[in-house]
Amino acid sequence: MDEGEGDLDYFKDCKWPFGGNGKPEDVAIPSGAGCAQINDVLARADEKAGEFSFGGQAHVLPSTPGLFVDGVGSIPVPITAEQAEMLITQCEKSPFGHDFDTKMDENVRKSWQLEPDMVQLKNPLWKTGLDELTKTIALRLGYENIPLESTLYKLLMYGEGGHFVKHQDTEKKDGMIATLVVQLPSLHEGGDLVVHSKGKVRYRHDFGKADGTAAYLPHYAVHYADSEHAVEKVTKGYRLVLVYSICLPKTMRHFK
Repeated sequence: MDEGEGDLDYFKDCKWPFGGNGKPEDVAIPSGAGCAQINDVLARADEKAGEFSFGGQAHVLPSTPGLFVDGVGSIPVPITAEQAEMLITQCEKSPFGHDFDTKMDENVRKSWQLEPDMVQLKNPLWKTGLDELTKTIALRLGYENIPLESTLYKLLMYGEGGHFVKHQDTEKKDGMIATLVVQLPSLHEGGDLVVHSKGKVRYRHDFGKADGTAAYLPHYAVHYADSEHAVEKVTKGYRLVLVYSICLPKTMRHFK
């Protein structure tokens, strides 16, 4: 018997389209309840697809986060020039990734950063609000009934001239699907976050500058981790932002 002939004999008794008795005019359309369920899920795929980018005023977050930085102490917001200089003494300049290298070039990226273990948000309402915001983000990204997690990645400060050219985020944590940027109340001009798609600006986040609330309330923006985005140049003042990684729960990270 030729190699594989036994396998063909087995399939002769199977139902088309998985059997070997199909005719040229037969249409390979599986049937049954299971196939109907799969078809229904696929039909609703576009309906359940998440938003590409979104944001606005973070109503669930307190305007006074209780920001505390090791080596500096409590920092009220909006941050003043004097407080910004104090904060810089504890910060490092923000690098950027290029291929497999980490580089420094202020023509590409200009900002200051702090690691999360140096930052505390002491207002207990901050965590409560962040949990609520994360639930909203999960729904809008299309992850209904999935408990996404928000993990602080960095505190960033942009002064005059601060910017970041168009780029894509690297995956900072296992299971990361999106980036959440929370701008604390800030007095500044410029510094919009623009999200690109197919080479064009698709979303622009101004963090409350247009309606005059930037200095008084926290604002947020969300985009998928692999989307191209840029931070336009700050022309005056300071932007103080918290960057969070939005991740699948640990039990589901193998699905990503």
